[in-house]
Amino acid sequence: MLEKLLLAHQAWFDIYRDHEFEGITFPGYAEFHTHGEQYVLVKRAKLWEVDSHEYLFFQAVDELDEAELSKWVNFMLEHGIKKAQPQPNHMSSNITLVLIADSTSGDVAKAVRKTRFRKNFKFGLEGWADLKLAVVDLQGRNVVTNGAGKDLKPTLEANAWPSS
Repeated sequence: MLEKLLLAHQAWFDIYRDHEFEGITFPGYAEFHTHGEQYVLVKRAKLWEVDSHEYLFFQAVDELDEAELSKWVNFMLEHGIKKAQPQPNHMSSNITLVLIADSTSGDVAKAVRKTRFRKNFKFGLEGWADLKLAVVDLQGRNVVTNGAGKDLKPTLEANAWPSS
């Protein structure tokens, strides 16, 4: 299933398998970078330019409970946020974690939906970083995301299970 999810993202993202980051190996990792600018008549008369980034971490777990989810969210807040490099043209960085769980227990869905994180750099003048979170519950055939990650849900659902 991970391969299907990675293939679904490869048109826009640079895909890496077995990616080592901060001492943890992620079976799937993807990066997307975009640059936009506006100018008047000639490129030297630049009005503005912005850079946006998305860093997408895929991790497989057997049983996902609230404690395990919290461990992964804390890892992303402590280490994943380092991917965001604020600078004058930086607009946004999405730090995205997709947990593919064989099964979930407890109230994981509620904990995912309650997860929120945004960090502004220099009061937003050098952009911001958001944490997007998604859990794919294979046994329950369900995808749940936090508010920032709601755009992930259609892609994950379409690629997690064959259409009936």
